[in-house]
Amino acid sequence: MKIDDLKLKINPFTWVFILLLIITGFYIELINIILTVAIHEISHYYVAKKLNVNMIQVEIFPFGGAAIFESEIFIRPDLEIVIALAGPLSNLVFIMILVILSEVTSISFDYLIKINVLMCAFNLLPGVPLDGGRALKAILSSFIGITRANNVAVKFSYVISFLLIYSGILMIINGNKNYVLIITAIFLIISAKKERKLSAYFNLRDLAYKKEEFYKKGCMNVKQIAVLENQKLIKIINCFLPLKYHIIVVLDKNLREKKRLTETELFDFAVSNGLYLTIGDILNKLK
Repeated sequence: MKIDDLKLKINPFTWVFILLLIITGFYIELINIILTVAIHEISHYYVAKKLNVNMIQVEIFPFGGAAIFESEIFIRPDLEIVIALAGPLSNLVFIMILVILSEVTSISFDYLIKINVLMCAFNLLPGVPLDGGRALKAILSSFIGITRANNVAVKFSYVISFLLIYSGILMIINGNKNYVLIITAIFLIISAKKERKLSAYFNLRDLAYKKEEFYKKGCMNVKQIAVLENQKLIKIINCFLPLKYHIIVVLDKNLREKKRLTETELFDFAVSNGLYLTIGDILNKLK
């Protein structure tokens, strides 16, 4: 399904979730959930558009959606935080509007308010692809690098999923046959695994963005990294920080400078020879 220039994809498990609600007769609840998710995702899309970030696809889950941006565009950490938090903020604004409408019209919007509170609170949890996890990843990436920051957020996702499954099992044991928590946990685990697989591409997207910015501005902040010859490319690349161009200073066993390599050169070798090549191997190829 395509809306304007945005492709809308419904995750197969979401259809299962919808079917369960229909079978159990929760029609009004389903409409409320659809409305809440729609407001949440439209807010992400609108803010991304305003920030000139092209969102090309949203995969819809019961707890929200996972956005995919154009592969050549790297989202700066500050922009990613703003786009991520736009969803939960929209739910908060909607809650305030519903409270005001309830006071003015005496119509009860209790369930819709509850769904929006849950949507907002759940999406602020620090696991990917939840908005809180994306914000956490963006913040951490400036200190420990994009790949390692993403892996931290993925681990949080697994912890959250375990707690959801545990809570769901307790509810079933106590006679409340509500499988929503367990289904949500499964969604989260699957999505987190996808995010982990994408980790290897984040630094490549970052380099593409930095090249574009470099050519546009003609200058960029530089960070130097000192490495020994036995270090593998993957370990060095995982140390790269966003919005900084890296110069790699190769040291010999006596910690004396032997060679300087640029971030671009390292990525070129990674693409042609793999991520497990050592710096020593690269120096041998350059001879």
